[in-house]
Amino acid sequence: MPIWKITPKGPQRVSETKLKQEKLLEEELENWVISDPSLLGEPLLVIGRQVLIPDIKDRLDILALDPQGNSVVIELKRGKLSDPVDVQALRYASYISKWRFDDFENQSKNYLGKVGDTDFNFNELFEQFCTNSGIDEIPDINTDQRLIIVGSEVKDKLGSVALWLRDHNVNIKVVEIEVYKEGDFLLVEPRIIIPLPVSRFIDTGRASIGEVSQPWLTDGMNWHLEKRCSPRTRETLLRLNDMIRDNFEVDGPSWNQKYYVTYRVGTYNWLSINTSPSRLRLHFLVKSGVFNQSELAKKLSVEEFDKEDTLAEKFGLPSSVTVQNRNPATDRVIIRLKEDFNIESNPFLEFLRDAYKAYPK
Repeated sequence: MPIWKITPKGPQRVSETKLKQEKLLEEELENWVISDPSLLGEPLLVIGRQVLIPDIKDRLDILALDPQGNSVVIELKRGKLSDPVDVQALRYASYISKWRFDDFENQSKNYLGKVGDTDFNFNELFEQFCTNSGIDEIPDINTDQRLIIVGSEVKDKLGSVALWLRDHNVNIKVVEIEVYKEGDFLLVEPRIIIPLPVSRFIDTGRASIGEVSQPWLTDGMNWHLEKRCSPRTRETLLRLNDMIRDNFEVDGPSWNQKYYVTYRVGTYNWLSINTSPSRLRLHFLVKSGVFNQSELAKKLSVEEFDKEDTLAEKFGLPSSVTVQNRNPATDRVIIRLKEDFNIESNPFLEFLRDAYKAYPK
């Protein structure tokens, strides 16, 4: 759809152009995004530009964090978006998935020129960003990775791959940039192509049932059990909830987050459960060094989640576990429960008890 300028002589069509025609480099596109990341349709905290991946000698265009704590790899192309860029972005995301809190802190210091500044507090910066974005509970950093690919035209191959990745729980967004020229000025129209936009008329004619734009806030239990879970993961979540409530003194469950359910001990979440149709992902906050990943995998009879695995291998992986270090004091034990896992087994109940004792009070 073209852009029109209304003049005394009537509507005049604004000329469409291309970044290449204007002899603009990807560097200019980077400048625009860094100047105001909301150009991409959401709040983002940029912590790196042309980020060098250690040992790989490869650079990603822009690294950011979103209000949910996900790391966001942003790849920019001034020309047509062709299929190699998706593989490139996936490769970068796999690198970043190995980063810990300290890596993000150091990257932020380097990018913002705060190296050696004893007053700079990365955690405070991130918390303020989340608060400004409307997030009440500050999430952990880098529990998942996202991709945003930006360019002038989306080829069919890339669009097909991006939709397939989203169907398999890989959070990828594709933004198409339309450029127009009016005299010496450029007009930019970013359009989110993937995920496909939802028509604003979808609810026209429906009887009003109150606020539905954020149903997890009005009826979070129904949202997670009926909208995010399949019948199988719903049953597992309910059984797991009974086990936790029967055996431990916790506050919860709290259902009012979009992607996860939480159980609080004291002032922090001891356990958060990411819900989805295919699996539940359990995140336990524990003291550093209490659990060994290999020993825990053997005890629970699950696989170790290897970040070096290919994407296809990860999709096919049965129930698995990983232990991630957050900081000198705490670790995060992440267990991915699929339908092959028996949550009522004695080893799993023993682990729950050990994880509860290991909560960093």
